[in-house]
Formats: sequence, structure tokens, C-alpha cells
Amino acid sequence: MTKANAIVVASGKGGVGKTLISTNLALNLQKKEKKVGLLDSDFSASNVPFFLNLKGKEMDLSRESFHPLDFEGVKIFSISLLLGDRAVAMEGAQYSRLLEDAVNSEWGDIEYMVVDAPPGFGDVFRRTIEVFPNFLGCILVSQPAHHVDMRRAINLCKDLEIEILGLIENMSGFLTPDGKNYPIFGESTVDKLGEEFKVPVLGKIPLSMEIRERIEKKDPQLKGNYAEPIEKAVEKILEAKPKKPGFLEKLREMMKGYVDKLIIEMILAINKEINIKQSMERFGYPGGSIIRLNIMKDDMTSIISQCDFMVYGDKLTAVDGEYNPDCQIDITPKAIKAAILKNRTLSNGQIYTFEDALRLGELRLWGTGSMARGAYFMKNVLQELAENQKAMTTLKPILERL
Repeated sequence: MTKANAIVVASGKGGVGKTLISTNLALNLQKKEKKVGLLDSDFSASNVPFFLNLKGKEMDLSRESFHPLDFEGVKIFSISLLLGDRAVAMEGAQYSRLLEDAVNSEWGDIEYMVVDAPPGFGDVFRRTIEVFPNFLGCILVSQPAHHVDMRRAINLCKDLEIEILGLIENMSGFLTPDGKNYPIFGESTVDKLGEEFKVPVLGKIPLSMEIRERIEKKDPQLKGNYAEPIEKAVEKILEAKPKKPGFLEKLREMMKGYVDKLIIEMILAINKEINIKQSMERFGYPGGSIIRLNIMKDDMTSIISQCDFMVYGDKLTAVDGEYNPDCQIDITPKAIKAAILKNRTLSNGQIYTFEDALRLGELRLWGTGSMARGAYFMKNVLQELAENQKAMTTLKPILERL
């Protein structure tokens, strides 16, 4: 896997100009004598080859790996360099697998990876963020008419604790040859959003015939005033510091011991301090079905610890996992910690809840038939536990270590 510092160019909407920004970031970093890769991860609508006049060119594909194309010193991976103009329609898991294969391609000794992300913030975006050991942050791209989507994007990045390197507003008015700027998509909003959320504003790029003509000539590198937001973005990128993956891995290794202890102590505390029979009646859960709890790594790709539960009599009992569960709950340690201790505040000022864990992809529910009832029961039992002072005397020190 490449150890390059990764920058993800993202947006809440498609068609706002992420590819223009991504290609310019890669080209400008290369001008700074950096070794750069450009990953076109919008597999369903890859446009980088169109922008850079790569039609007819192909990536090499060996038995073991993809070999990104070298374009004037920038290494480029795009699915269009394999499939041409043919459309791609894959399931989410296939996209994630292809993304991992792309990241594990033969990039050589590149220092920076610019990722042209798909629109929105679904599985592919999440996996894009998680797959890089040295992730610097996101540059968010919008246009004036999509300020609501930009607001959502900023909120989501903040809620997921994803670093925002800056905002760029593209199509910020139509600039005529005589220098007049007409706000055909509405008045600019990026400065207000930057001030509101305390996020750097890197600049605005207007619609102009000059830019259009450059793109049509397959020479998309912005010049003069048009290039100022890109130049500011490059400065931010060169100043940014990546995460330290080695330190994080050590923490994860320690995590399993804390998690296993937490599960044991939670079962003991629930059975000692919570009236399970009363909770079953209160929350409409008949019992008798198996609930599987998977404590996941923060990137939700693998299990730290697994335990199957069943209410037997009036006790919550761990069972041996021989049978398929009726309900499966996948949740990260930080989601358990935040939802029980109520010590995480979201960007809107609200306290993090189990519902937020589900919304942000830090909690997943699986199952048939009794899934909703089992999940609802477990959520409310954990909330009762959080409000029980005796139970929290034991659990709080363990939770705080997660």
C-alpha cells in the first residue's frame, strides 16, 4: 500500500468541478517538484482521462497489480484507462475492493496522492478516507446553488472528525470577457460558510470561456487569477501533517483487551443493576433470539471482539455463537464510548447518540424479523446502564480508555 500523503477532493453533489480541481492540484504539486499520483476514484463517472487528453492510452495491468499511467510526471489511475468509455455498474463491496486494489497499485515512490472522489458521502467515500495510512484531509468543492449540500458536507466531515483543508467555490458567477461577473447560480456563499464553520476558504473560480476553452483543448491547468485557489490549496497540503499509522496500530492492539473487559463488565452490570424482565416488557422484546455484538475497528473493516447474547430467564447471557444471530450489531468503540458517556458534541451542538452512530456509519444493524426489536432493546438497555450510577462506577474508567 502506498505511503503517500493523501488528499481527497470531495463534494456533496456531482457536477461541481471536482475533476478540474483534482487535476490542477496534481499538476501544481508536480510543479513544486513533488512526486504525485492522481487517483480517479469516481469509477462510475471517471473524467480525468477526458481532461488530460488520455483517450486511447491505457494503464498496464500485470498478473499482480495495476500500473498507473505516467502523464508528464504524474502517475494516474482511472478505470477509463482500462475500459474506455464503457459504463461501470458495481455493488458497493466491489467498489471498495477496486479502490483498495487501486491504492495498492504500482505507484512507485510518490509523495502525494490526489483523490478525485465520487459525489456524496457513501461507502466509497468512507473507504477512500480509511484506506490511506497517511491521510491529510479533504478539500470540499461546491458552487453557489449547492450551498445546502456544502453545509451538509462540512457538518458530516466535522461529525466524522475528517480534516477539512479548505473550501473552493467553483462556477462562482459567470465572468464575461469585459470583466463583469453575473451570479447565474446565485450569490456566493462560501465565505459565509467558512466563517460559520471556522473552515479555511481557499477561493472562488468563476465560469469563464477561457476555462472552458482550455478544458476543450485538454489543457485544464488554470492560470493567473483562476489559479489562486489551487495555489492556496497546495500551500495547505504542503503544510499539513498526516496521521501516524504506527501509533494508531499500537492503540488498536491494546484496544481488544479493553473491549473484552468492557463486554464482560457490561453483562455483569446489566444483570446486576438493570431489571431485564421489566425492560423486555417496556421495550416490547420477547427474548429467546440471539443478538450478536461485533465491536469493530474505527474503519468498520474488521472485528476487534465478538459476543453473542440471549436473554435467558431474566438475565442477559453470553452464548457460544453456534447459531446464526437474529440481530447483529456492528459498532465502533468510540461510538459506544460517546453514546454512553455522552461526551461527544456534534457540529450542530447536539450530544452524540446511538442514532447518530447509525447515521454516521459507526453503527450498523443486520438481521431478519426481530432485528429492529433486538436493536431497540439493546440500545435502551445500554442507555439505562449509562444512567445507572453504580454501574458507571465500574464501566466509566474502562470506557474512558477506549
